[in-house]
Amino acid sequence: MPNLIQSSLRKEVLTSIGNFLWQEGFAPNELLQQGVLQIINLISDYYEEGKPLFPEIIITNDLQFLVPIIPKILPIKRHPLTVDEFGLAVKLCAPLSVNGWVIYIEVKDEYINYGMASADVDETSPSMYSQTVGDLKNPQNSFAAAYLRNAGQKVVELAGIKSRLIVSLNLDEPTDYSLNEVHQLSVSIIDKCDEKFAINLKTYIEKLIDGTLKIGHGNLIGVIDDTEENIAKVKESLKGNGGIYLKDPIDFQALLVQTDENKDSQSSVNLRSYAVLLQSMINHDGITILTNKARVIGYHMLIDAYVNETDKITGGARSKAFLSMKNCELFSFCFYKSQDGNLKIWKKP
Repeated sequence: MPNLIQSSLRKEVLTSIGNFLWQEGFAPNELLQQGVLQIINLISDYYEEGKPLFPEIIITNDLQFLVPIIPKILPIKRHPLTVDEFGLAVKLCAPLSVNGWVIYIEVKDEYINYGMASADVDETSPSMYSQTVGDLKNPQNSFAAAYLRNAGQKVVELAGIKSRLIVSLNLDEPTDYSLNEVHQLSVSIIDKCDEKFAINLKTYIEKLIDGTLKIGHGNLIGVIDDTEENIAKVKESLKGNGGIYLKDPIDFQALLVQTDENKDSQSSVNLRSYAVLLQSMINHDGITILTNKARVIGYHMLIDAYVNETDKITGGARSKAFLSMKNCELFSFCFYKSQDGNLKIWKKP
């Protein structure tokens, strides 16, 4: 009888999780390690009643870590620490993890305590990810934290204050996740905005687009230079083929400034309403065009073929459109997301 050889990703992933947790300051705990693995396995491809869900989870060794950040908290359950309880936490809370709500899990004193938390004070509030382990984190924080979120098909990001781990549960060629594509797209969209509002606007745009991509099935976004001459050139060169150029562009810088200065419900409602429109535009077929002053110019643009002799053409219609966007010399930044979650970006040299 030939020798039986078994190969599994489980052992390697468990080791990587253990190293990550130790580096982030969690006390050695096999139940926590296996619980994180269970969460990763669940959210890498999570469906509820046939609908894909993208819950985000933050795990900490002390809920005090979140106190300065979260204005809203909804406790769900406290239970003696077991591996199965991590999976149950996701199943109970995943349908609630929308519109800024994040699942929190505290592992402390042999107990697991979990529920829902939101960092949103208003529409312009930075995301929970940004404030805990992202660009607004406190690197001197004495608490341990691990933030989990889906990063693609069967891929999960595990981010902490000190390090970041990408866990791939498929056998495809590894993607370079250091590019942080949505962040770069957001930076390009606010490139020529007023510096006074740039940080808040970038954070808002990034959170909005990230949420948009989770509910879409493939996207194309192009960014152009915001001058009258250049906008006229784009409209003349890219006729649209059924797409729509807005008579009055949606100005997100103006909307955010209005919301920040007025601090009234009407301004907040206006910003929220236009954000919903932009989400729908991005998730429509074709290219959504924004300027580098955070203005939405048009959507549902179908581009003619711009193909060079040296180009290697692969993929479907969206992939070919992305190639044409790069070649047409109209865009300063191009963003592509495939139906299965793969991301590509291109920036004008």
